[in-house]
Amino acid sequence: MPDSTTADSPEAAAALPDGASPDAGAEAVRRALARVLESEELRSSPQLANILRFVVEATLEGRSDAIKGYTIAVEALGRDASFDPQADPIVRVEATRLRRALERYYAGAGASEEIEIVVPRGSYVPQFVPRPMAASPDAAGQPPLAPADATPDLSPDDASLPLPALPPTAKPPHGSVARLATVATLALLILGLVTALTIDIVDPTGWRALISSAVLRPLERTNRLGIPMVEVRSFDTTGGQPLPPSMVAGAARVVTAGDFTARAVEVRIRDALARFDLLDVLASPDARPVLNCGSGGVSPNSAFALSGLIENHDDGSLSLLLRLSDLCDGTIVWSHEFDGIKRGGDSSLAETGLVRDIMAAIAEPYGVIQARARSRVTAAGGPAGAGPYGCVLMAYTYWRSFLPADHLKARQCLEQAVAADGTFALGYALLGELYLDELRNGANPQGGAPALNRALAAVEQAVDLAPTSAYARRVLMDVHFFRGERGAAVASGEAALALNPYDVEIQADVGGRLISLGESERGEAMLASAAHAAPGLPPWTDYHRVIAAYLRGDAPAAAAAADQLMGDGYAPGLLARALAAHLAGEGEAARADVRKLTEIAPAWGSDPDMMIARFFPNPEIARHVRDDLAAIGLPVRKSSAAAN
Repeated sequence: MPDSTTADSPEAAAALPDGASPDAGAEAVRRALARVLESEELRSSPQLANILRFVVEATLEGRSDAIKGYTIAVEALGRDASFDPQADPIVRVEATRLRRALERYYAGAGASEEIEIVVPRGSYVPQFVPRPMAASPDAAGQPPLAPADATPDLSPDDASLPLPALPPTAKPPHGSVARLATVATLALLILGLVTALTIDIVDPTGWRALISSAVLRPLERTNRLGIPMVEVRSFDTTGGQPLPPSMVAGAARVVTAGDFTARAVEVRIRDALARFDLLDVLASPDARPVLNCGSGGVSPNSAFALSGLIENHDDGSLSLLLRLSDLCDGTIVWSHEFDGIKRGGDSSLAETGLVRDIMAAIAEPYGVIQARARSRVTAAGGPAGAGPYGCVLMAYTYWRSFLPADHLKARQCLEQAVAADGTFALGYALLGELYLDELRNGANPQGGAPALNRALAAVEQAVDLAPTSAYARRVLMDVHFFRGERGAAVASGEAALALNPYDVEIQADVGGRLISLGESERGEAMLASAAHAAPGLPPWTDYHRVIAAYLRGDAPAAAAAADQLMGDGYAPGLLARALAAHLAGEGEAARADVRKLTEIAPAWGSDPDMMIARFFPNPEIARHVRDDLAAIGLPVRKSSAAAN
């Protein structure tokens, strides 16, 4: 993709506004620049201000030929000399935002400016356009309006003119006035509605931006749980020819087959983000998170803004440029260009795949947003001081380390959190998984009610509190699976997929459960699709990959997947590694893994048949696993009763 930033390019010349004056006085331009930089539109965005200041000063100094994407990134945005404008779309995205900000300024607070600073599309070189002064009645040669009760001051030449006369007591009928007022009001309302719909169809983002900046005050939103907040800003479109109105289905802005619009992709991404329980997503671009960034930017709270730009190319393809910013310190934490998007075909499938890739990068528990939020919590003193969200981070710390001490801290923190706030649905769902780990990983087993019963009670409470939570349905699937309830497990997994089709972790977990239930073909396809979308999936996905290869008798594939399993603290991983080693004929390695398995999860030694039934609810698969574990040396019963 060429970097269309050259000052003297044909595109730049073609984009010059009518009336552009290269001779506008430098001092007058600098005064105009200073007023723009002090405006609300740019005062809150240092990056936009830096870009505008750089391009204006470079132009006034006669260095317009140096205004390119690379120099803007290095000199205005502080990027290092290795910056590649082809790989990083930051300058194009910021330039589009700058144009929008300037349009809002000159439509509002800057309406009386004598010089308008314009950054034309296709170029970064600014133009300084003289603006006509607003005509006053005196300037137009019209006399000032007289007070309503003033007596006309007639000159001698006017004395002979006839004056319209009304009887002193003449008044229009009251009913006629009321009817006329009603008709006039309705006409104005209809005209306003038609105008708004027309503008919104032709340029929805520009209309919304103008109204938001000139009329509406942003809605502020707080977050009591400390979960990262995400604001999805209005997406923009650049390049190519805009879609004709016939390609957009009315005010609802529904995309027809084969076409993307900025508004459609923005809405789809906001909807997808809102399906992830670990994010608090604002409902519209007019809402803003209340920033609680702490002294010096040190705070466990996080807030992010996601902005986007769709570029239309001459060959009919599109690119989507995305940028995620940390609102507390103003830094860009992630940017990416999704290119090669083609028009035509099934647009819903194309958009779903595109959004799934985006979610895999930023929204998953191990994605960009959670990684950034964890770093802020760590810098502010650690999860213990981060409220309910700190408990969430403790749980995911355990699922990376599988250390019993991490499990205990997370379980205790979440139990206290749900006791303090009985509406904390995510807390109940996470507790369900941690209770399951008492069984499947031998982590800190408790007396009293069995772990499976406590897990079921916790996750059912989560589902009651948040029936649309995909994560709660996924945990419910896991609980039903380990209880041997095949139908309920499959139904819960399908519900989780329907609630969040963009969550690759849910897809991988459902696929893994299907493999152990005997639906290997579908399960492996789902597992492979998830791994393709997010190569950095957590370690339990490697367990599913080993079991899939083991069940189809593929020793090399099982061994390759087993090599990816984490260390000796993950009980399911030791089980999978032992089965893979046995399949490969490595008896000593298999026996060593079984010994470690019984050490960290003693139930595998005291009641192996029960554990086999929990991990492999399919009777045929359970018999196969039981025979191999018996051959390795685990003391299992070989009777048909045990197999069932």
